[in-house]
Amino acid sequence: MNSIKISLLLIVILTVSCDDSFFETSPATQITTPEVYSSGNNIDAFINGAMRYLMENSTSQDNPGLPTIFLTHEVMGEDAFARDGRYGYRDSYPYRDPFDNTTRRALFFWTLQYTSIDHANNIIANIVISEESSQRLKHLKGQAYALRAYNYFNLVRQYQFTYAKDASAKAIPVYTDPTTPATEPKPLSSVSEIYDLIIEDLTEAEKLLHGFERTVKNRPDLNVVRGLFARVYLTLGEWEAAAAYAAQARAGYQVMTPEQYTEGFNDVSNPEWIWGHPQTQTQNKGGASYLAYIETTPYTTDANGTNLYYGYNSIMPDPWFVQLYADGDIRKSLFEVATQPAEALYRHYRNKKFRNKYPHHDGHIVLMRSSEMILIEAESKARLNNLPGAVETLNELRIKRNLADLSVSDFHNGSIIEEILLERRRELWGEGFRLYDILRLQTAPLRRESTEMFVDDEGKTVGIRGHWFTTFPDGSPLEPNSNYYLFPVPLNESNNNPNL
Repeated sequence: MNSIKISLLLIVILTVSCDDSFFETSPATQITTPEVYSSGNNIDAFINGAMRYLMENSTSQDNPGLPTIFLTHEVMGEDAFARDGRYGYRDSYPYRDPFDNTTRRALFFWTLQYTSIDHANNIIANIVISEESSQRLKHLKGQAYALRAYNYFNLVRQYQFTYAKDASAKAIPVYTDPTTPATEPKPLSSVSEIYDLIIEDLTEAEKLLHGFERTVKNRPDLNVVRGLFARVYLTLGEWEAAAAYAAQARAGYQVMTPEQYTEGFNDVSNPEWIWGHPQTQTQNKGGASYLAYIETTPYTTDANGTNLYYGYNSIMPDPWFVQLYADGDIRKSLFEVATQPAEALYRHYRNKKFRNKYPHHDGHIVLMRSSEMILIEAESKARLNNLPGAVETLNELRIKRNLADLSVSDFHNGSIIEEILLERRRELWGEGFRLYDILRLQTAPLRRESTEMFVDDEGKTVGIRGHWFTTFPDGSPLEPNSNYYLFPVPLNESNNNPNL
């Protein structure tokens, strides 16, 4: 399969940049596959490079690794929009990109994730586990299984509708062996076949990762694997399993305090981050990074006192979304209107949830939090008609957002599900979940033009900017299960794979 050849040299470059002692015998230009797997240290460095590749590889400034997909998912919903005229996501927001299979972004999404799968396949194929194998080798292979499952779980939700709609629908090709130029391109597998593989991989990862204590949160451990299980079973509608795994995944990760919520979502040391990607200043993509696209907090002012911003600041919260927060909610305090006519974000709502660690702009990327697991657990209990359990679980999160406990007597099973789904939107905004939920729930975004007004610093009453695209590119209204929500197989792949 031409589009997913093994990119071993790239991984070598990445890992050498992390650890100059990565290879014991050969320089990067002479590396051979057996040398990569000749020691636990080498395999460990390979996995480190594989994680960095997935999170950091970029074909252009508008494609900063996997977080590109997170941001695309946000602007394809209703709670965020791409600022008019700004670089990065202005074509994803109106469903033009990546719907078009000829675009650079469509090719990037496909290639990034299948290359990451190939990295995992190489690790899985080259680590042979026996009774004599060390725990370290088991842990390394378990991380590779988790990485492969993570990629396939993302892909099956990006390229086909949800399992409940049609489990037999053809989605994406599956590769479980390392690819070479001679690899026969695979046909499309069904949604159910891909979920079977995901569960098999996570099951293997769970068995192999017992006893693994990571030193950096970018590595999948048992909590991460169980969190992935919870996401998978939530999508499959297997509520008991989803609730159980969510509870296990968040064990040991306390929900952050209201004060911690205001600190900028930029550091894996946050107590509720189960999984995250730490970055140094040199790893961060600067003004085109994930955080710099979604960060809208001014970092300084000029001589005239006008707010100045770092990065593209392309992704904005919608005014109607801001109204979903109750007064007193600590999260609502992070929204404020840019009132200076001379500042770049004038007439927009700023959101201070994400801040890219001024002055070095080396903020970390969040991948999984215990709050998400609480919401999975609460939703699953609600769908199992366990109303008291759902309300009790949801209150665990609410109390940490300065909100009063909800009362069971105020809800029935249907209304508590609606409240939990709203809470997912409020809590997980900007983290890449919105499009996945739209597809999982088979709903449509409700985009409305803003009607909110404010008085600016010059005393003028003006409107707050919001959605400027409220239909699909063909002018039709937004509706559930539209092909506009699905990513296309890129043209290059269609040309190179006659078996699709």
